[in-house]
Amino acid sequence: MNLLYSCAIVNTMEPQWQTFLEESLWHAKKKGAEYADCRLLADRIEEHLKVENGAISALNSSQSAGFGVRVLVNGSWGFFASPLLEKEKISYVVERAIKSAQANSILQKEKVTLAARAEQWQTGYIAVYQTPMEIDPFSVSLDQKIVLLASADEAMRQVSEKIFWRACEYSAIRTRKLFASSEGVRTDQTIVETGAAAQAHAIKEASGDTQRRSYPDSHLYFMQGGHELVQKLDLAHHAAVIAKEAAELLDAPYAPAGRRGIIVLPSQLNLHGHETAHGLEADRVLGTEWTLAGGSFLTPLLPEIGKFIFGSEKITLMADSVTPTGVGTYGYDDEGTPAQKIPLVENGIWKGLLTSRETVPQLNKAIGYEYFRHSSGAMRGESYGSWPVIRMVNIILKPGKKDFEELKNSVADGTMMFGTNKSWSIDDVRRHFSFGSEIAWEKVNGKWEVRKNAKYYGDNLHFWRNCQEVCNEKSFFLQGVGSCGKADPLQTMHTGHGSSPAYFTDIQVGSVG
Repeated sequence: MNLLYSCAIVNTMEPQWQTFLEESLWHAKKKGAEYADCRLLADRIEEHLKVENGAISALNSSQSAGFGVRVLVNGSWGFFASPLLEKEKISYVVERAIKSAQANSILQKEKVTLAARAEQWQTGYIAVYQTPMEIDPFSVSLDQKIVLLASADEAMRQVSEKIFWRACEYSAIRTRKLFASSEGVRTDQTIVETGAAAQAHAIKEASGDTQRRSYPDSHLYFMQGGHELVQKLDLAHHAAVIAKEAAELLDAPYAPAGRRGIIVLPSQLNLHGHETAHGLEADRVLGTEWTLAGGSFLTPLLPEIGKFIFGSEKITLMADSVTPTGVGTYGYDDEGTPAQKIPLVENGIWKGLLTSRETVPQLNKAIGYEYFRHSSGAMRGESYGSWPVIRMVNIILKPGKKDFEELKNSVADGTMMFGTNKSWSIDDVRRHFSFGSEIAWEKVNGKWEVRKNAKYYGDNLHFWRNCQEVCNEKSFFLQGVGSCGKADPLQTMHTGHGSSPAYFTDIQVGSVG
């Protein structure tokens, strides 16, 4: 197990929070809980700015706090939460959680069993994780942030009169969350995420055709770290580039149709990996979670884990919650399990799943022997009042050895290259897909020519099994998706993804226009 380098075992938690957590657990045990944990959100600050067509359209700031108690009674879960961090509320919140568990036990057919913890803990110590950063985004003035966005907006405006809508965004989030369990686990984590993005929309008046280009991605781009990450984006320069591309797309030919080789760039491949990884969440594989993203085609294949061919030998997909700057990075999940780096697919073979302590014994029962030994540390809740569920961490396609420029030069004429995602669709078991991109290129007589409204689609197993090359680390791109939805009631969270450009053969392509 690879633990995050920046974690420490120290006792720095303020006495009032330590007391609050301990009293929550004491009440839970007194009322009959077999297991209990308390997640305390000491403080969460969010800031969001947006400039559209030269005007500030959003300038928002919010702050929240609260706590939630989860209990296991008679083999059933119960949970309740409050936005009031008052000691007088502890008994009431715990009582409601206990009653919730008791009600669930009437309907529940099988009792919950928790897998053993991944490692031994020293009782009385608090494990601390803090986001490494150079510039605290909340120390940067609003004027500086607005100037940054306005400069990118102006850069797009100057490119072409065909750009009819411009948008630039900046967000920063700081979360301080504390955790304690009846098994002696204590954590104190402060996570800072910073994001920015620019979009340019062009229109051709005669036909009404519109085209969009985004940077660095089609979603608001988040990374874990400070304002220095936004500075490295060089937003104004790249905003001008995407505005030029959006205008050029208006007169570009439509993408051709047919089966051919394709290169998928990271800004698209990361989303493809994201949609694939939903099918590698243990609750979906077990059939206990279908909200929004459906189930998994791997469900009937569970006994084949460890030998099932998922992709070509070039494909190694990692669930990585330790990589620096990833928004799926942390010290400990919301069960107190340490951050890890585990293979989901290794050299093409399906090896793992995103798991929780509860799903490990369930999976082993379905497989027929003890394949999983402990949780992968993937349990997270949107906030203190959200029931923790299995969520993606950073899903990483391991880089290969091929240089990107060498790959582009070596592939045959007719090869398509897909850039930033524009649309996506995938079936309820994550098997059949269709992805459209903002921009694509076709190789013609050795040169790459722009194509618009391009899409590729097909069978996910065919796709991953037909990967011929993954480029090296020089072209690796790590990004955060800020709007991944799961569970009911809906929880929207940040997940991380990283890849290098990759080459696939015999893929169906076409045009959405």
